[in-house]
Amino acid sequence: MGLLAKHIGHRHILKPLAGQQSRRQTLDNLLRHADLHVPFYKGRFTDFLTHAPSLPDPDYWQEFGKLPFTTKQDLKTRNDDFMETAFARRKDLLSAGTPGFMEALNRLLLKKDFKISISTGGTSGVPTFRWLDHKDANVMAQSFLESFHLNGWRRGENFIVFYPMKSYFTDTYAAFNDTLNRLFGFSVVPFETVTIDTARALLAEIERRKPSLLVIFPCVLQRVAEIMKEHSIPPVTNLPYINVSGEFFLDCSKAFIQTMFPGSDIQMTYGAVEIGEVAHQFGPSSFDYEVFTDFAHLEEGPDDTLLVTSLHQRAFPMIRYQMEDKGQVQTDETGRQFLLNLEGKNTDFLVGADGHRYYTSFFNHMINKLNEEFGYPIVHFMLRHEEPALALNFVLKSDDIKIQRQIEKACLPLLSRTFPQFRSITVNFPMHFNHDYTRKFKVIGQGDGLAEVVGGYYRKTA
Repeated sequence: MGLLAKHIGHRHILKPLAGQQSRRQTLDNLLRHADLHVPFYKGRFTDFLTHAPSLPDPDYWQEFGKLPFTTKQDLKTRNDDFMETAFARRKDLLSAGTPGFMEALNRLLLKKDFKISISTGGTSGVPTFRWLDHKDANVMAQSFLESFHLNGWRRGENFIVFYPMKSYFTDTYAAFNDTLNRLFGFSVVPFETVTIDTARALLAEIERRKPSLLVIFPCVLQRVAEIMKEHSIPPVTNLPYINVSGEFFLDCSKAFIQTMFPGSDIQMTYGAVEIGEVAHQFGPSSFDYEVFTDFAHLEEGPDDTLLVTSLHQRAFPMIRYQMEDKGQVQTDETGRQFLLNLEGKNTDFLVGADGHRYYTSFFNHMINKLNEEFGYPIVHFMLRHEEPALALNFVLKSDDIKIQRQIEKACLPLLSRTFPQFRSITVNFPMHFNHDYTRKFKVIGQGDGLAEVVGGYYRKTA
């Protein structure tokens, strides 16, 4: 009965992202709807809709690329204007605080008349909000389950989410884990910080639920693996798939995690709180992705940004929404899109002596070279800068002083030549990083590097 319920539960939300229409037709319908019914976009697409639909494909997408794009500041200052006019009639699910479980199920699955807010992250550390109704929430859920499916998970199989308390309503979900597991095979282990106790809670839930998939942030998974090694907890061998997202995933970190989860296929997904998942790892590299072309359209924007259009979310449309990430978008002759060489946040870089920007991939490559030369001692890395000081922090497998000195001697000349603006360059070897897990982990960070909150951590009430 449990397996049947999960199949039915997943089928309720996991529907094909593609419909009978082409991507162009889907986009035209979205633009027409937004042009008429969404205050922020009203009249913005009228001229485009008049002449562009008759253009051949290359010209159509070129003209689409000339339309105004939308920023997070727009979302913050004109939040209500992003809602379609019919949105006001729906019930705010959180207006009177967190609803009871039965009321929530009734509104979510039966009446389907709700609206609900989730908070974004942001490099400023100050979130804004996007709103979901039933249909937009359903589309977002499809995008997550699509990424799980591409990772190897199949409908009817259990999966576990290990996320910070209060992010994406994890504390609310966790109170009803048994019911959610019976209906959807879904359970949540929330935490405030990652300790031996919360790591053991996760491992116990894995043993209890027998999931095929774990959903987790890269830095959180790193800390769990470190705790397992520190406390001599045996590796987890019965977890087929791990899905990570939201942060740059260093090669050294993935290699170390794999020693604690040797049977797991660990893959990356790229997305945003405002839209859902957008692309999933393509091939063995954690930095190359295939876009969910039936769900979203990607473009390279100005100043090393990405522009994302969600093709099916209409109640609160996100059209040419600017994401502060650096990557290369390629489209092949069939229309499939690929996001290559994803660096993460476009603000996470150092300017070199040659005037070029050096992003996280430069340091990932440097660590790989150091690991090759010295027997793979590095398992994690973090750089913090505030001129005139630059601090490199390496977590090693052991506290071997000889290895520490070799790494320091090898990397200091390179960094001094490449970044001469830093008069003080220090190399540190902490046992692990003390990180606030309500914040995104930045490999390159200014000051403490903790500006960006995890999405969904704040809630908007009426």
